Amino acid sequence: MFPDFLGIGAQKAGTTWLHENLRRHPQVWLPPVKELHYLDHSPPSFRKRLFGKTETLRTARSHLAHQMASVLKGDASAQDLRWALRYCLATRSDDWYESLFPRIEGKVTGEICPGYARMDADAVARVHRLMRDAKIIYLLRDPIGRAWSTAVMHFRKPKFGSIDRYQDEQIRAHLAAPKTLVHGDYLTNLRSWRQHFAEDQIFIGFFDELTASPETLLRNILDFLGLDASATAIPEDVEKKRNAGKGEPIPEQFRAFLAKQHHAQIVDLNNAFQNDYTKQWLQTAEAYLAHG
Repeated sequence: MFPDFLGIGAQKAGTTWLHENLRRHPQVWLPPVKELHYLDHSPPSFRKRLFGKTETLRTARSHLAHQMASVLKGDASAQDLRWALRYCLATRSDDWYESLFPRIEGKVTGEICPGYARMDADAVARVHRLMRDAKIIYLLRDPIGRAWSTAVMHFRKPKFGSIDRYQDEQIRAHLAAPKTLVHGDYLTNLRSWRQHFAEDQIFIGFFDELTASPETLLRNILDFLGLDASATAIPEDVEKKRNAGKGEPIPEQFRAFLAKQHHAQIVDLNNAFQNDYTKQWLQTAEAYLAHG
């Protein structure tokens, strides 16, 4: 069966937190690997599945190796290994993707992949054809803070090292890259999804609420999915940060640059949502511009 829900993003807006907390809910089944990237990537050849260097393919091979070792030690089942083999080595197709989500009585299935938010309307139309009743979860974060957090993550990766090792021009180039910008273009992304999914199928949450009251945000998401949101269904460590950065503040020399990039969009976001979160985003952007 195809998943009952998709968490589509945004990148660096709490999707790992969402995956970890939903994964432990008794009425939810999630893949053992976050971010399958089937719906937004072209199917890789068998050679790429074996030797490809993208993070998604390397993760699939790593998961398979781990499951093979775990089976030998008695820490994983044959079913776990079969899933890992199918996920890593089988030919990608709609049937392949559907086969990754088991039908389990009393449980809903889902996938969380922040790359999905930025798919265009045609790609979303295909998703709708496959799973027209799916529910969509989209977590939003201040575009300025999200962009900086993404940059820190990008330059922290092993092949790069640390963001403070790079020249300002290199960092600005990353911040201005189309791939970076599209992840934070929430309203454009939402238009693509709203063309095919009804408003009551889309949940929009805010990273600010995750920071201030993670239990409330998780309860709201569980209610949206029609799942048990009682105290027993909320993990005790729901407030624990997942895949979080080190909270590096935005250096002064990048604040006005980022504000100029995102100010117009933040104005539109505040007009669209008119809540305390977007109001604060706008105030921050305008403060950066005033001191730029």
